[in-house]
Amino acid sequence: RKSFLIGDVSTLLAMFGRFCKGGSSPAAAAAAAAEAAAEADLSTYITALGCVTAILAIKIGALNLLTVRSRLITGDMSSGKEGGVSQPADKSMSPMCVAFFKLSLVCIGPTFATQKFVQLVNNAKENEPWFLTTAAVVAIAGNPPAWGATGLYLYCASRFVHMALFLVEFPEALLPYQVLVRAVPYLVGVFTMFSLAATRFS
Repeated sequence: RKSFLIGDVSTLLAMFGRFCKGGSSPAAAAAAAAEAAAEADLSTYITALGCVTAILAIKIGALNLLTVRSRLITGDMSSGKEGGVSQPADKSMSPMCVAFFKLSLVCIGPTFATQKFVQLVNNAKENEPWFLTTAAVVAIAGNPPAWGATGLYLYCASRFVHMALFLVEFPEALLPYQVLVRAVPYLVGVFTMFSLAATRFS
């Protein structure tokens, strides 16, 4: 009986040894390392997506408020409205309402043209939701590219650079190149979106 038990223990130890040896093989170690790297990439990507989404949400909200501020300072209530016509309610606001909004939005000092803010809001609506949707789909799929987080931050930065170049007044000597200069960050953002979307087909 003693020798029988010893034999069983020896068999179990041998099986355990083979299990450990197989589990620590180079192929298994490489697979484990790849899985860990993929999980780290996904975690970093999701963190970046959260940050970029929040920043772009604040950006569009701020642009909307700045548009209203510009309207109150300049009196331009028609830019961006259908047919270029102000809404009756805009024209009929009581002095108390106007004073409230001017105080709330600090309507003192200079402002950019209302039309510029309107165009920036439209540009953001035409581009940023599509990028964020694509980025979210990649996150849901669970396998973002290794450069995914960097791509998200690059897109976000390109949108702010584009906005700044659109708002700033270029010197007259540089006017022939203004569209080209501000198109560069815009195209960086667009092709980042294309690259991210293309990972779904690879």
